[in-house]
Amino acid sequence: MEVIRWGVHSRKAVVAEHKQTKPRLFVYATLKEHYHNDIRRYLRPQLRGNLIAAMDTIQFDINDALKHYMSDPATVSTPEADSNLVDCENDPDSLTNSLINTVLNPIVDSVADNPDAITRSSSFDSLQFLLKCAPVSLKSCQNYRTEPDSKLFLLSRSSAVLPTHALSKILDLVVSGLSAEADVIHNDLESDEQDLIAHHKQLLEVFGFLLQWTIAAVETKAAEKSTSAPAARGRGKGAKSKASTAKDGNWDSSPQLQTALDIMCKVLKLKLSKIFLTTSERDTFIGLFTRPVYMILESEQRVKTTAIRMHSFKVLCIAVKHHGHGYGKIRRVVVEEKC
Repeated sequence: MEVIRWGVHSRKAVVAEHKQTKPRLFVYATLKEHYHNDIRRYLRPQLRGNLIAAMDTIQFDINDALKHYMSDPATVSTPEADSNLVDCENDPDSLTNSLINTVLNPIVDSVADNPDAITRSSSFDSLQFLLKCAPVSLKSCQNYRTEPDSKLFLLSRSSAVLPTHALSKILDLVVSGLSAEADVIHNDLESDEQDLIAHHKQLLEVFGFLLQWTIAAVETKAAEKSTSAPAARGRGKGAKSKASTAKDGNWDSSPQLQTALDIMCKVLKLKLSKIFLTTSERDTFIGLFTRPVYMILESEQRVKTTAIRMHSFKVLCIAVKHHGHGYGKIRRVVVEEKC
């Protein structure tokens, strides 16, 4: 199994055996700037394509990403999103199930093959673009300073333009990718692979960020369904609401949500102090898991489900015990639950 490493001061590719279960490509940041021609000259054709493709990866800054997401998800920049999606910005009706599947399915396949694929610019931005089509809070709770210029994202303020089947597929993609990455990290930490720490850190942050966003969209969808349920029993608008629900499909997100909480626990049990070397970095990452858990616990319907409630508490308990998450927050949740 081969892994290509390219030294900053070397113009030759070094092929090394790696102990992981899947081949990975690691490229220093200077590679794209200084050695693009050397790649074409030195590498065999079958390796050259993969390495050049690997250079088209995101430069992810979790703090910057959270800043834009927390302010207004519609402001998250997605310049590398699939052109077919971009064409829908001012024509929301053109965002069909067929088009979404055409974009989403290859991303699902690539991440299933190797979780590193989530860092491809086109894949990551396409996922963010699709998530921008689903609100992360109810209309009554929104307090955005500006409205988006895009008709598609403006429409997404009040209702989910993204079909539930696509949201379900994104949730499954992110959770399964995070689980696979956790397995790789566990093996690398056991093997003391220090040179891979930065790479794993970025992947965890990317998956964690997408998971937080996706769960927020899922919970908002569930809240909309809960608030519209009584109206569906009446006539007129209620009938329209019922028809809309039937068209969107009766999706029960609880099983997938329980799986997501399981994987959160799996990740939190890793020796994260070896990956996130400062307290602030670790706290930021832990927040990607605890923030959606608190959102889940705010839902009366979710809390009534024993499995969801217990898995949520488990995530918080591990975060407190192993990573110093604020004890006061979890104590407040427990007290409110008892009340």
